[in-house]
Amino acid sequence: MTTLELPLLDGERWWGGAVAEGRHMPYPDGYTFDLRDVLANQGMPLLLSDRGRWVHSDRTFTFTLSGGRLTAHAHEAGAVIEHGEGHGDLRGAYRHAITRHYPPSGTMPDPLLFTAPQYNLWIETVFEPTQEKVLTYAERLLAEGFPPGVLMIDDRWSNDYGDWTFHPGRFPDPAGMVARLHRLGFKVMLWLVPYVTPDSPTARQLGDQGLLVRDTETGAGGGGAGGRAKVAWWWNGWSAGLDLLDPRARAWLTGRLEALRDDIGIDGFKFDGGDAPWWRALGCADPEAYTHAWNLFGTDWPLNEFRDAWRAAGLPLAQRQQDKYHLWEGRFGLDSLIPNALAQSLTGHAFSCPDMIGGGEFRFVPSEDGEGFDEELFVRYAQIAALFPMMQFSAAPWRVLSPENLAIVRAAARLHTELAPEILALAAHAAATGEPVQRPLEWAFPHRGYAAVTDQFLLGDGLMVAPVVTKGAVGREVVIPPGTWLADDGRSYTGPATVWVDAPLARLPYLRKQ
Repeated sequence: MTTLELPLLDGERWWGGAVAEGRHMPYPDGYTFDLRDVLANQGMPLLLSDRGRWVHSDRTFTFTLSGGRLTAHAHEAGAVIEHGEGHGDLRGAYRHAITRHYPPSGTMPDPLLFTAPQYNLWIETVFEPTQEKVLTYAERLLAEGFPPGVLMIDDRWSNDYGDWTFHPGRFPDPAGMVARLHRLGFKVMLWLVPYVTPDSPTARQLGDQGLLVRDTETGAGGGGAGGRAKVAWWWNGWSAGLDLLDPRARAWLTGRLEALRDDIGIDGFKFDGGDAPWWRALGCADPEAYTHAWNLFGTDWPLNEFRDAWRAAGLPLAQRQQDKYHLWEGRFGLDSLIPNALAQSLTGHAFSCPDMIGGGEFRFVPSEDGEGFDEELFVRYAQIAALFPMMQFSAAPWRVLSPENLAIVRAAARLHTELAPEILALAAHAAATGEPVQRPLEWAFPHRGYAAVTDQFLLGDGLMVAPVVTKGAVGREVVIPPGTWLADDGRSYTGPATVWVDAPLARLPYLRKQ
């Protein structure tokens, strides 16, 4: 098994690997992680240091920081772990590693993903979306003063998983619905996964053609040569898997999606699932290869979204963070949004999106009576998302907020659209160069002690955002890098310094370098 050991340089800090571990970056002494489980989010076999060094492999490995050493163990015999050094700082290490291993594609996702808020029907419809619910949500958005944008119809719009035709009872006229949404100013995306409901007509058809992942341990049986199709458990039950490494299977799915585009008017797709642990449960010898194939498949659709990715740096994909709970703290909490966004940036996923505002895990969203719902959290969540490259709503703000807090959230959405030209220009720059849109302070101001600043971020090098991430806080400390910075309230600050900034609930602090 290939092993790489690097003695740490004096004060050296490391980032990378798994986006869901952003809260732990830069990694502390004693930290270890296995890249075979990237925790249902983007994973990259790439580590970067603020002393201009990088570590990379094209396969999974486990890495540990301990005893003044970084140790990386490859999981497969013959896998190569390489490293580079002498690139000065975090930015230098990133640029060298990305240019060498993941050159930018030169293209970016659909601009509407950046220039207007996104709206996902998941929280409002869960497993029962209908044509009426979709149209009612869209029309109410506009009536409440929110700008039109991308509208996503989530799980169970179809008959079965893998079928990908509209359920005729819930959507009697999908083409008419989409035409109406287009007239209102929306583009429309549909949710899908690379999974197929067992015993469905689609599963039988695909099994007979040998287009499903097969159980190689079985002998006779459907599913073509090598045994019958295998099923495994994912979050919605048992399914077979489309064999994404087979070009015939990809061509079949492309045909289904093109029919939705040509016959119904669908603009794009939310490519969910594809997690490597699920492909591993199906017995796939290289499960990460299936995740990567799923990512590559999505590049044919400019209007896309992914939550799980492997070696997708530089691809023109909108990358959403793992589903969050309606919580302030922890791996699934609001305070993970900025650290994870910085981890996305430093692993080459420039086109990043936080989870749905307020949290997208449906077991932790407000009930009809609002029990357990925190309006303050929802407002602060919207403010954090406002100056991300993308922001995404799901829970209807008018349903869960008081009129006063609804106005604050509406202002956050408008701020995003006001700064859309700047965000879009940074996204175009990322497509051309690979450099991230969101950046940690250590990126632009290296070797000044900013490595641990993970609750504020830069858009480009000149706009700094410092949201409130603590419940009940009406202000916060803000690290001011060198230079003169003009705040949103008109005050001017000169750095380097650390200052206290008042931030009542209606305020999102941000500062522009003069």
